[in-house]
Amino acid sequence: MPLAFRAGHSIPGSPLARAQEASHAAIPEFSGFDVQVTLSEKAKVRLTASKETIIVAGYLVGDPKKQAAKKYIDEMGQVSLGTIKTEIQPGQVAHFGEVKMKKDALAQIDDNGPQLLINVYSGRKSSKDNLVDCGIYEGALKPVEGTTIPIACKLIGE
Repeated sequence: MPLAFRAGHSIPGSPLARAQEASHAAIPEFSGFDVQVTLSEKAKVRLTASKETIIVAGYLVGDPKKQAAKKYIDEMGQVSLGTIKTEIQPGQVAHFGEVKMKKDALAQIDDNGPQLLINVYSGRKSSKDNLVDCGIYEGALKPVEGTTIPIACKLIGE
C-alpha cells in the first residue's frame, strides 16, 4: 500500500525533511567566551574540602521584534534563544566554545541582538542547597565574544 503525505509534509529522512529540521535547529552564531570564577578564601576551602563543583549557566534571550510571532515570546516578554551550562572544579575557568542559538527564534528578535545572563552556583554534590553567593553577567552577547567574564563568589552568609 503506498504511503500518502499531505501537502507541506515531507518523508522522514529525505533531503526536504532534513532541510526543514535544519531551519528549526540550533545554529552557531558566536565563537565563544570564558568565565573566570573567583572564590573567596572561605569559599575555596569549603568547596575544595567537600569536593563540591561549580555550575556556570548561561541563558540566551532577545527582545522580540514588533512583528514577532507570539509563540516565541515567553512570560517575561523575551524570546528564548537557548541555554548553555558547564560544570567546573574550583579554580578552573569555564570555557564556552561555539554558542548555538535556535535559528527560528533568532529571526524573531530585534536589532539589539542576543542578550546573555550568566548565573553561577554550587553543583550540589555535598549539599542539596546552593553554597555560594555569586555575581552575574547580564548584557549583550557580542561584546563578550573572545573575552573572559569575571564573576566573584563567596559563601552564602559570608
